[in-house]
Amino acid sequence: MQESSIADAITAPEARFECPICLSWLRDPVLTYCGHRFCRTCIQSWLEKDNPICPVDNMKLQKDSDIFPDNFTRREISQHRTKCPNIIRGCYQELSPLDVEAHLLTCKFNPPELPDNEKLRCTFVDYGCLAKFEDEPEKQRHLEKDMQYHLTLLSQKLTKIVINNPANASASGIAQQANFWDPPSKNEQNSNFTANEATDNLLKTLYEKIVILEQKSREQDIIIANMSNQLAANNLAMSKIALRYCHGSYLWYINDIKNKINTMRNNQHIMHYSPGFYTSSNGYKLCVRFNLSAKDPNYIAVLIHMMKTEHDHTLDWPFSGRISVSIIHPTQSFRTIKETMMTRPELDAFKRPVQELNPKGFGYTEFTLLEDIIEQGFIDCNQLLIKVNVQPV
Repeated sequence: MQESSIADAITAPEARFECPICLSWLRDPVLTYCGHRFCRTCIQSWLEKDNPICPVDNMKLQKDSDIFPDNFTRREISQHRTKCPNIIRGCYQELSPLDVEAHLLTCKFNPPELPDNEKLRCTFVDYGCLAKFEDEPEKQRHLEKDMQYHLTLLSQKLTKIVINNPANASASGIAQQANFWDPPSKNEQNSNFTANEATDNLLKTLYEKIVILEQKSREQDIIIANMSNQLAANNLAMSKIALRYCHGSYLWYINDIKNKINTMRNNQHIMHYSPGFYTSSNGYKLCVRFNLSAKDPNYIAVLIHMMKTEHDHTLDWPFSGRISVSIIHPTQSFRTIKETMMTRPELDAFKRPVQELNPKGFGYTEFTLLEDIIEQGFIDCNQLLIKVNVQPV
């Protein structure tokens, strides 16, 4: 995403946190002698002009002596949170407004980089706007931000029509070429419109229609954003319900598995944990851990961890039961790797958790060879499926 698009995507700041020069969030905020806040780089560049004055009240300022760091405002801005611009694609991370740009460089929900010939074109491309976009949300932000620029292009286009076709410079002729405006009735015999008056009326009508369309577009954006938030909240609630009522039978789809494996090969301390699932609605809570074996990184380790719940005091401890762990083959079920183990109450791994996740796990530190998982086709669509079945006894 281009730098301008990133700035547009960040939530608009409050007036007190907005730089009067770049009209974005204050970055490295400073306070001038006359009491106005700016980004440090913005005001310094401004004061390099021949007549160094404050852009707000025209008071003379010296770059070296009349600008002071505003650490209080810096702290206030750092405490604000805004949603990632990729929320419409599934990223629900909340960040400081000043961290959004850095986050977007690594956000896994960024739209794919398209070849130049496959990018979306601006709606006003026929009028001279050459902007291109990776996806529809980026195009919409452009249309909202550059409305005045598009009006200018329309005006220039209409002016050329009048100059190049003076015979057709009437309101009817211009309207027919622009395809926007209904001309006066042909039955109006006493019409005294000149070409300039017709053009002015046409531009006024165009402007009014564009404003109405922009308002409708903004309303739709707000509705879509609200619906996206509601869907995200509903999906989160449904996933939590599913985890609570799965009765100890949990399917863990590990996405982007190839990248995770490469990352773990480079750093064997990296471990991946599943969401917590329950043996019943008010039963035990567990999660699965997946990593490369510390003894031999050629093997996959799969372990089970007990997790803390709000009703642990109603359960029998230590946990006792049977746990089955399977790595599912997507097409050949006979290749599925399954192991079953009985809990051992004397181990710390099955005692009542005193923190969110019991640091002690139990399972297989060398469950299966990583090479077998890759070569025998267990990975499908860059995804690995682990099934766990827990039966308390």
